[in-house]
Amino acid sequence: MNKKLRVIIGYLFVLVGILMPLIAFTSISYREISADGKYKIFQNEKPHMNPSIESYNEKVEKNEGNIIDPFQNEDYKAFYNIDGLKEDDIFAYIIIPKLDLKKPIYLDASFKHLKMGVAQVEGTSLPIGGKSTRSVIAGHRGGWGDLFFYNIDDLNPGDEIFIDSPLGLLKYAVSDKEIIGPGDWEKILPIKDQDMISLLTCHPKRPPRPKRLLVNAKRVYEEKTIEETKDQKESSVSYLKYGIYAITIIGWISLLIVFINMCKYIVRGKKPRRKKLK
Repeated sequence: MNKKLRVIIGYLFVLVGILMPLIAFTSISYREISADGKYKIFQNEKPHMNPSIESYNEKVEKNEGNIIDPFQNEDYKAFYNIDGLKEDDIFAYIIIPKLDLKKPIYLDASFKHLKMGVAQVEGTSLPIGGKSTRSVIAGHRGGWGDLFFYNIDDLNPGDEIFIDSPLGLLKYAVSDKEIIGPGDWEKILPIKDQDMISLLTCHPKRPPRPKRLLVNAKRVYEEKTIEETKDQKESSVSYLKYGIYAITIIGWISLLIVFINMCKYIVRGKKPRRKKLK
């Protein structure tokens, strides 16, 4: 192997080394920057209330469904019979001002849906509010190309969570959080006369993640818009996002510089050498 080929292979290794993590950082940056625009599209197209939605919650209240751990059952597929809603349609949106988070909520926390956003766990209430309801919304603790529920352990009692559902904008306030096991489903059953949601993710942040983090929130009947809570954004979350944006920009600049240098090296090597005059 001659020197020129070794240098080109070295350039290629550097390019691949930069590109692999850069794809993930670029995906995170794109999803975060485009979140507001996608949410506005949802607001114009979101589903409307119908009897099949209310019927599902009535069955949950009567304990007529099974609760399956969404992070361990890849092959399990739930069945929803919701009029006017296809399998991969967005049902609602979750907005957490403190975490600067806007994510689509899908029905059925399948592996597919958890790659697309966050999802309601089958066997728990649909996120439309109401007495004796408790919708459990699952999300990964970060993933390839998205932060998902990476920062939800920063939530504390009193922090606000909004659900934009077919019924309208619902407001909840965090009441408590706890660490549970994958099979501790009695912890997420509806509580009589309570209107609740629970956020569910793997714990701890770094693998292995044998436990589950549960963040519980109760309904708050207060006239307050999402815009009025924007100043509650956690500074550490902002630093994390801006850091990701900076790494993405620096990564693409570095990739371009290495690629240009490699091309220059290849072109320079192809130029015929001039003969020296005697």
